[in-house]
Order: sequence, then structure tokens, then C-alpha cells
Amino acid sequence: MLPALSVGLAVALLAALVLQALLTLAFTVIMRHRLAARPQLASPAPPAEVVLCLRGADPSLPAALAALAGQTYPGPWRLLVVVDSRDDPAWPLAEATLTRLEVDGMARWQAYRLVTLAGRPKGGSLKCASLRQAFGDLDPGTRVVALVDVDAVVAPGWLTALAAGVGQPGVGAVSGNRWYDPEHGSGPGTVRAIWNGGALVLMTLLGIPWGGSLAVRRPLIEKYGWRGDLATSFGEDTSLPAPLARSGLRHAFRPELVVVDPDDSIELTQLLHWISRQLFTVRLHHPAWPLVALHGLASWLLLLPALPLAGLALVRGHAAAAAILAVAVGVYEAGVVGLLLAIEASVRHALRPLGGQPAPSRPGTARALARWLPLAQWLYGLATLRAALTRTVEWRGVHYVVRGRGVALVAPPAKEGCE
Repeated sequence: MLPALSVGLAVALLAALVLQALLTLAFTVIMRHRLAARPQLASPAPPAEVVLCLRGADPSLPAALAALAGQTYPGPWRLLVVVDSRDDPAWPLAEATLTRLEVDGMARWQAYRLVTLAGRPKGGSLKCASLRQAFGDLDPGTRVVALVDVDAVVAPGWLTALAAGVGQPGVGAVSGNRWYDPEHGSGPGTVRAIWNGGALVLMTLLGIPWGGSLAVRRPLIEKYGWRGDLATSFGEDTSLPAPLARSGLRHAFRPELVVVDPDDSIELTQLLHWISRQLFTVRLHHPAWPLVALHGLASWLLLLPALPLAGLALVRGHAAAAAILAVAVGVYEAGVVGLLLAIEASVRHALRPLGGQPAPSRPGTARALARWLPLAQWLYGLATLRAALTRTVEWRGVHYVVRGRGVALVAPPAKEGCE
């Protein structure tokens, strides 16, 4: 019984590795195909508006605003910044930065507005409330609406690429994604980068948008009900499938819109919560949640008993079975490291069209990945389980409770840092 169980688990691990290799291959093919067929911006360029929601004075805020100011978009465009309140530390920082960019003549937008969130929502997250307010106050001429996160310091051609992507026939929304490249290579930063590498593959293959670098056609907001959906939503991006389905349009991932994030400051104590929250948004709003949950739990459940079972088999005198299982674990882990390096190579190639310049691969990257991979796999499985079972979630000092397929505020917001 014990030898058969050990060999069976070894076969399952190798089968899981083959499946992940196929997923990575499909991801690589998609990346290369879409880079080779980059959409061109229509002429004249449609009027656009960029929306940035702020809660807390993130260190990246001045750089993010400067990057927006430097957009080379050939058409008219506006910037709308919504801050949680005037008491929020983001307000004076954003106000001073925007004023400086205007005075120095660095801003290429047609106009900008800096406003506060008018009131706390009865349902949905504060970010979704800020977006609902922004969507109700867009310039009448705006045809393309772009969203950006404060930690996304975008390339000069970012808005042009978004508008070109969303202008394709049959496309209603287009987005890039986030690539973590921790500048100091810390353990927690590497763990987050490992998780994000796998998430990038899944999000690409399953059509899950990322709101940090996203654009939509304006009719999606009112005519097809995205603004209404946000009234109860926790995340804005994973709630897009419903209005897209109503419109008959689709979401398209554009690899040239991947944004490099060098942040290395997260701690392990925060990381489980952070990953759980990313998965929680998919669970609430996106139809691909069962596949995401299966991906998160499968490797975890296979690896969790592997080494204890190999040890037990060895103690019981089944050395061959123990060796087969131990080798299978080693091959699986080495294979996953190889797949992560392949994903990284695809991303670095994708960044070139927009002038993205991630740091070159550091010597010892494979060793760092191998060192921190087991912890990343453990946290991913635990975070998936937590996201599947939780009824409450905290985001930037605010607590929410699940209400059907949405959330509601359950605690007064505290003035904390945000994302």
C-alpha cells in the first residue's frame, strides 16, 4: 500500500509539472503572437481620460504622476485623480506634485482635476466608490477611459498602447499586468515575484483583467452597466466580465502593457494577506475562480504529504519507493524554477516595445527562486484556502464583509497607506 501510494504521488507530481509546462508554453506563444501583431492607434486618436484613485501617500506617487505627465499620446486626454479625503496624506503630495509638473511645463495632458471622494458607500469598496464617482464626472467628449494604480510607473507610450488595444474590433477592454522585479532580491519580495509569475500565466490564459493598467470603451461604463456593478464590487477589474458579456465585447491582454514594479518592501507577515486579497477578488467576481482555486490548491496538496510520505516509506523499508518520490519532488521543484525563468524571459522581451527597462537578471536568480519556491507554494495554497473560505477582508485599513457576490463596509476607514 505504502509503495503504491508513494509511486502514485510521484506520478501525480510529474503530471502536474507537465501540465504547468503546457500552460507556460501556451502563455509564451500568446505573448510572442500578440507582440508580433501590435494594434495601431486610429487616426485621429480618440479623446481619453485617465483615472487614478488614491488612499495614502505611497512613495511611488510622485514618480507615477510624473510618468503620466510624460505620456506621448497624440490625441486630447485628461487626468482625473480621486483622493479618499482632504485629510488623506495623498492629498498634499498629489497637489504639490501636480502643481510642480504644470509649472515646470512637463505635463502633456489637456487638463487635470484633483478631487475627493464625496461620500462613503453603503456597498462596495472605497476604490470602487471612487471609480463610480469618477465615471459619473467624465468629460463629455471622452471615448476611452484608462485606469492606473499608483504603484504602476508607466512608460511614455502607455496610454497610446491602451487606446490602440481597446480600439480593436470586438474588444471592449484591454489591460496589461504587473511584474514584480524586487530591487534588492529580498526573500519576501522573491516569494511575491514567484507567486506573481504564476498568476500572470493564469490571468493571461483565463482572461482576468488587471485594473492597474486598464482601458475600456466608454459605453461599457454606463450603457452596459459597469458603473452599476461597481456599487457592490470589491475589485473593479474582476467585475468586468459581466458588462463585457452584456456588450458582446471581449477583454484583451496586451503584453507590451506589463508594468514593472521593483518594490521590495513587503514583509512575510503581510504577504499571506496580500495574496489572499488578490484571490478573493477573483472568487467574488470572476467566473474563472474554480480553475484559479484548483491551480492554487493542487500543487500544495501534492507537495504537502510528499516528503513525510517518502520518509515514512524509508522507515518502513521501502527505499525504492521513497527514492522515487524524493526524486519526483526534486524534479518538480527544479522544473518549476525553469518555468519561472521562461516566464521571466517572455516578460522581459515584451517590455521592449514601450521602452520598459527592467533590471537585468541578477546572478543567482535561479538559486534564489529555488530557495524561496517552497515557501511561495505553501503560501499560495494557504492563501487560496483562505480566499475560498473568508467572509471578511481588510484592504488599506478598511474592513469589508461579503454580501452575496459583493462586499459592504463594516468598520470606519482608518487613514493608512493604500494600493
